Amino acid sequence: MDRTVTVAGNGAVHPRIAKQRTELVLSQPFFGSLALRLKMVEDRSTKECWVDGESLGYNPEYVDKLSDLELRGVLALKVMQVANGHCWRQGAREAGRWSESSQYAITPILTSSDFVLPRGALNDARFAGKSAEEIYGALTQEAKQKQPKPDQQPKPDQQPQQQQPKPQGQSSGPDGNGGGKGGAPNPQSQTGGGQGDPEPSAGPSCGEVRQYSGTDKPVKEAEWKVAVVQAAKAAQMRGKLPGDLQAMAGEAVRPVVDWRAVLHRFAQQSSPTDYSFAQPNRRYLHLGFYLPSLHTPAVGDAVFVRDSSGSVFDETQAQFDAEILSVFHTLRPARLIVMDCDVRVTQVQIFERGDSPEIKPVRGGGGTAFTDPFNRVIADGLNPAFLVYLTDMDGKFPASVPHYPVLWASTTPLTRARRAPCGETVEVIC
Repeated sequence: MDRTVTVAGNGAVHPRIAKQRTELVLSQPFFGSLALRLKMVEDRSTKECWVDGESLGYNPEYVDKLSDLELRGVLALKVMQVANGHCWRQGAREAGRWSESSQYAITPILTSSDFVLPRGALNDARFAGKSAEEIYGALTQEAKQKQPKPDQQPKPDQQPQQQQPKPQGQSSGPDGNGGGKGGAPNPQSQTGGGQGDPEPSAGPSCGEVRQYSGTDKPVKEAEWKVAVVQAAKAAQMRGKLPGDLQAMAGEAVRPVVDWRAVLHRFAQQSSPTDYSFAQPNRRYLHLGFYLPSLHTPAVGDAVFVRDSSGSVFDETQAQFDAEILSVFHTLRPARLIVMDCDVRVTQVQIFERGDSPEIKPVRGGGGTAFTDPFNRVIADGLNPAFLVYLTDMDGKFPASVPHYPVLWASTTPLTRARRAPCGETVEVIC
């Protein structure tokens, strides 16, 4: 395979890309001004195109297959993937599925702005208005549900003698999954409802989004946030910034708070610390001074509630369980109480101080209501130092305000989440 990569300097940009980038500057200044920030890279090793926060790589053969309007739409898509921070937020997520999630998140914004995308562009009404992280969780959950159970997998001596024929129009790439470089979305990917198996597509897809690999990632991310705000203001002054883009620009520059730090800070604050003469400060006893020392009394029960309605995905539950154990070992509460709840409490696990807890998988799967765990606290005579509730915030809240601190760990972005009537709320991004 030809792996020639050419960085296009001034005047060396593919003529069709240069033309459509100019059209963006004139007709859609928000996209056009941001597109000028990306270096154009001719990359014949990629199947379609990619963006990494600094460069936009493209295969000229792919560019030649697109109409002018489709090429303009693909340029806008790549710009939006960077503007939304998808090049900085991938983390340890699988690259191919992250690219799909990114495209699902961006496509509705572009279609509402009258852009035309290739037939292979991923679009699903279920994901409209959702973040790439939410979509990634949903796609991961769906992939796990499609995997055959252990008792359904054929035994080694029962392997089929010949492979089943592939659905018409599907083919495998060199890695066997039909994807391009780095697990990029397949041109044969879903194009509509997103239900069932992927449907064949006659047209090309829209490439991949890659994680920025430079050492100056925080600087580059901050520069793009400033550029997004400036581009939005300039387009708004010209009257060419649709409402969807205005909301997106505000969301793109919203500061992201590490929910783990908030959780540990919340738990620490719920642990009373004060000076006491019960244990004098030994540092000054030899001088004849009887001074108080900092005393931390035993923390009460630490209560964690996991939404088991199915709206919180497995990966988020697993990371939340890890933080539960971290808080338990750090604070050493009297007891660790973990409840699962959909409409009712479906499982309660209690661990004493000094235990080595192993938290069981979530149990449940019905609707969502938040009242029963608070009722159980009263009915069982528990004395929580605090209560942390992991949920998507879509359910019935308790009518009365509890006397102990409550932290709502929302898996729905706070801009769209229902507001809790009591306690503090933090957005959980996993």
